[in-house]
Amino acid sequence: MNKRKYGIIAIGYNRPKSLKRLLDALNKAEYEDNQVLLIISLDYAGMPEMSKLAEEYKWEHGEKAVIAYQERQGLREHILKCGDYLEKYNLDAVAVFEDDVFPSPAFFNYMIQAVDFYGDCEEIAGISLYTHLWNEVYSIPFQPLYSSSDVYFMQYAQSWGQIWLPAQWREFKEWYQEHSENFSEAEGVPMAVSRWKDSSWLKYHIRYCVEKNKYFVYPYESLTTNFTEVGTHNRYRTALYQVPLQIDTQKKYRFSSLYERQSVIYDAFFENKKIAQALGIPEEELCVDLYGSKPDRNGKKYWLTTRDGDYRLKQTFGLALRPHELNVILNIPGSEIKLYDLSCHKKEKKNECLTDYQFFDYYYRLTHAKWRGLARFLMEKIKMRIRK
Repeated sequence: MNKRKYGIIAIGYNRPKSLKRLLDALNKAEYEDNQVLLIISLDYAGMPEMSKLAEEYKWEHGEKAVIAYQERQGLREHILKCGDYLEKYNLDAVAVFEDDVFPSPAFFNYMIQAVDFYGDCEEIAGISLYTHLWNEVYSIPFQPLYSSSDVYFMQYAQSWGQIWLPAQWREFKEWYQEHSENFSEAEGVPMAVSRWKDSSWLKYHIRYCVEKNKYFVYPYESLTTNFTEVGTHNRYRTALYQVPLQIDTQKKYRFSSLYERQSVIYDAFFENKKIAQALGIPEEELCVDLYGSKPDRNGKKYWLTTRDGDYRLKQTFGLALRPHELNVILNIPGSEIKLYDLSCHKKEKKNECLTDYQFFDYYYRLTHAKWRGLARFLMEKIKMRIRK
């Protein structure tokens, strides 16, 4: 039995079926001999069935607490108050789930090991239970670079299953109280994130990570998935954010610190921050823009991108290996990825850049049999547009 005091927060508003699905999944998870406090936190929606479900639900792994607000809090304020439950219930760590998130039965095994390893790390702002296969910033597939560790790091906070720790949460909350009035665009924060609705608490946590140089720990094998049901931020249901679940409840994880050689680190744009090492360029001098949409190159000396540019071409790479940064790290010949010297403008003819077809073929190629017809159809449409 672990000596830490753990909690779980199940967050609900107006979706009783979703909340019931979440609670049932949490009840079926493996906790060994640990007693875990379940906190069911409900924002006010004028639906008595939500409170009835929470009060009557039988939690089999420890104590249960129900917090049902009598006035509408809104998503952002509700989630932020959930973070304060760490102190209210004297918890050493808490796993947080909104009601459209689905946890693996193995999530707690990962949680206790990750908290033991990262609990006192000042550079860590939180621990994700979810892993991205889709880059939310650019709406494009994402695949992290593998390493000998079971985790990687990203300057991107998580809301689809995450672990908060007391000291880390207090530091974020202090920062938030100074920056909660207006959310303005900030260097290092993707424009797409800055333009999220005012009801988003996550964009504040992402900006905090960027400004304070903090990171979330991400597992390569996800311990949660997301049904993305209709709600405050979703107008329709989609399977876009469903990811495979790791369900081994006895797995022994290999963790690494942020500063170890094998650690894989991404910024808030899902761009690998260690590519500069492979190129022999200081990180602060390189703008990594392999998705071709990063807006800010100010103050940088070099630009690594799939886009065309009016600058002196220093080096080129192919675009064949996955993930895309591996083409640079392993120096794959080709012309699709370009390293520009931003100090030297070129006025002659621009270099050849990726066509829409090449971009689609690499980033959106679909291999599952039932989607191949759709992929061919879309590619033919792109070819026709290019011919025109």
